[in-house]
Amino acid sequence: MRQHGFTIVEVLLAMALFVVGMTAIMGLFHFGGGLEQEARTHAELAPLLPIVVEEARRKAWDLDDSGNLVGPQKLEGIPVTGAPGYKYDLEVVSSDDPDLGRATLLLYRKSPDRPSTTLRFLLPRKVTLERRLEWEDNQ
Repeated sequence: MRQHGFTIVEVLLAMALFVVGMTAIMGLFHFGGGLEQEARTHAELAPLLPIVVEEARRKAWDLDDSGNLVGPQKLEGIPVTGAPGYKYDLEVVSSDDPDLGRATLLLYRKSPDRPSTTLRFLLPRKVTLERRLEWEDNQ
């Protein structure tokens, strides 16, 4: 007489396939959650980026005691106006053109080692009129 049902090997194989499938699905949830967080960060920062870039351009170059352009300054841990908890670092290196610098702006929450957003742009080697007037007032 033949008995109906599954063998222990068939049951274990089915359970193993189920576990592999669930692990893959959970990995997709984790991956999707990371993308959602990244999209939220970009949505928060996108309207503020022109303001941050302009502020970085104003602060990047400094004047010495005689009013000559020096720099670039390395800006670290500057709070982002309008985005509580975010900070930025600005690093400028020289380029082929002596009137321009290559700027890298890192926006982050906790650590500059894990930036939320990285922007690279050319930075003109000049000081705004406002900064020159401030410098003259301090002299």
